[in-house]
Amino acid sequence: MKYITVEDMGKITLATLKTDNPLNPLNIEILREIGEAVSNSRNVVVLNSEGRAFSAGADIKNFTKMNANMAHRFASEGHDIMNGIASADVPVIAAIHGYALGGGFELALACDFRVSTPDAKLALPEITLGILPGFGGTQRLKAIAGEGRALELVSTGRTFTGQEAKEMGIVNRISTDHMEEAMELAEELSEKPPLSLKYAKALIRAPPDEFYEDEKEKFGVLFESKDSKEGFDAFLNKRKPKFKGE
Repeated sequence: MKYITVEDMGKITLATLKTDNPLNPLNIEILREIGEAVSNSRNVVVLNSEGRAFSAGADIKNFTKMNANMAHRFASEGHDIMNGIASADVPVIAAIHGYALGGGFELALACDFRVSTPDAKLALPEITLGILPGFGGTQRLKAIAGEGRALELVSTGRTFTGQEAKEMGIVNRISTDHMEEAMELAEELSEKPPLSLKYAKALIRAPPDEFYEDEKEKFGVLFESKDSKEGFDAFLNKRKPKFKGE
């Protein structure tokens, strides 16, 4: 793999993301490698990253090249990969530090457990670009944090800390040493009967419903809006966007 290193530690698989960019922005190739690492494991998986961030999300420069159809295809493949992680037979733990934004946060939401440093920065900031989350974030955040909380966080795009995420029930555990805490949780899970863990996950984590399809469709449609073009340009040029509802 080009972006992911996989270490077999007996009953635990450590999958580590490392890109040339310390913020670890995501693209489909990286997501495919993450999905492959999870699907090939028969152990508890700890997904972590090197650098300054778990992942700061997608590369916005690539968004400026997409039309509605391209964006829909992008979201569809992203959904497939996230769904594969969410429905994997084994528990998957996201070990979060630095930034987990946009698609990076959606990746963490697709995992079964989230362990974070207290000062990590998490958000679904897509609305500030004139679009919405496109990898299942609207539905998974609603399932984890509740409808009211999800609507607030998606509608404002505000950034919150790992400590706040723990208080909102989005993060399971926090620690200044997030990797040590994640490995302790993985070790605890690895001692449990694998078949029981598989069935527990299958029963608790219901399959996606029709609203996941709606999310993909609306993600694509928004790429044709003038507001999304304004949002991308404002982000890349470090200015405040002026949205007009068009």
